[in-house]
Order: sequence, then C-alpha cells, then structure tokens
Amino acid sequence: MADLHLVTHIPWYVLPTPVQTAETAGDNLSLLLQRSAVTLEGAVLGLAAAVVLAIAMSLTIVRWPVAEHVILTYALLIRTLPIIGVAPIVTLVSGRGLATSVLCVMVITVFSLLIAVTQGFDSVPAEVKELSELYATPLRRRLRVTLLPGAVASLLQGLRTTAPLAVLGSLLAEWLDGFPGIGSLMITANADQEVELLMAACLTAVVLSLVAYVLVEAATSLAARRGYQVDQMAIGARG
Repeated sequence: MADLHLVTHIPWYVLPTPVQTAETAGDNLSLLLQRSAVTLEGAVLGLAAAVVLAIAMSLTIVRWPVAEHVILTYALLIRTLPIIGVAPIVTLVSGRGLATSVLCVMVITVFSLLIAVTQGFDSVPAEVKELSELYATPLRRRLRVTLLPGAVASLLQGLRTTAPLAVLGSLLAEWLDGFPGIGSLMITANADQEVELLMAACLTAVVLSLVAYVLVEAATSLAARRGYQVDQMAIGARG
C-alpha cells in the first residue's frame, strides 16, 4: 500500500491507505457503531414514515381519483426540490435532532414510493376491481384483500432504490444540523484533520447503504419465493 502513495504522490495524511483506514475503524469501532445506530434510526424511521405516507396518498387516489393529479403534482414538486436547500428549512422548522433526519429522508424517498405503491394498486386485475365495485366492497377490505397484496412486489422494487437513499438523507441531515451520527462524525473528523477517522466514517456510510440494499434484496427474494413477480416489474413514471 505504501507503493500506492509513491505512484500517486499523495501523502498518507491526505489519502490514508486501506490498511490505515481499517486499523482506524477497528480502533474506533465502538464510536462508529454508536454513530451508525443514530444514522440508521433516522433512516429507518424516515423510510417507514415515507412508506406510510405513500400508502395513504395512494389510497386517497383510489378513493377519490380526481385527487390523483393534485397529489402527484405536489409530490413531484417536493421531489424536485434540492435537498441541500430544503434541509436548512427543515432544521428551522423541526429543530436540530432526529426529526430533521426523519423529514429529510421522507422528502428524498416519498415520491418514488408513491409511484411504486400507486403502480402496485393499479396492477390489481380489472375484473377484481369491477367485482369490488359491484359488491360495494369497503375500502378497508379492498386494502387488505387486493390492494396491499397487489402492491407488495411494486413496493419492494421502490425500496430497492429508496433504502440506500434513506441512509444518504439521514447523513445529509447530520451534516447540516450536527446530530451525532456518522454524518456529523465526518464533519468533525474533517475539521480536526483526522483523515483516517474521516475515511473510516466514509467506509461506514458505504457499509450502511449496502446493508440497507441487501436487506431489501433479502425481502425481495422472500417475496419472490412466495409467488410475487418482483423481478418482472419495473418502477418508473406513470404514463
């Protein structure tokens, strides 16, 4: 690894070697684990809140189709806002802390999840929809029997992309408001010129994103074994 610095002419205090980064991560393992728990808390709560909100908005569209244009328009507007500009406003509204991380994650992920859930609801066969309307099936029963089962595969596809983004949203909130997670550790390490610790924190952030993706992949494989056509569905904009 020393040869790498000789070839690139980058000193170790600018770019530590992988060995130095691994050693620093091992020496600060308890700190990294503690900060990771904070980051994951914001990511998980924010993503869960985004899923609930996406399902609620999709149900509103099912119940009142006239609301579809309004909901999708505002959801798209929120999605196009630069999170780096929204996060300070969120901080002013919610204060510094977990709420900021949750709200930032929601802003980043809710639109993709809304599209995924709405596509899942639309995938219910037309015959089933007509039968439900014919017998005036209550929305709660339709949700339990047809809508949610039909949206499982689509929702998992949406989570494939939004789960790693949730970690990014939580990190970004910590960068801006100093909430004691991996993100704020990066800022502190950079300010103190602790490059090895900074690289260890970056490596931890990558691992957290990979873990989020792998967990969704595991859930997707389980759903596929139970008969859901997960891999055959594509999540995109609705025509």
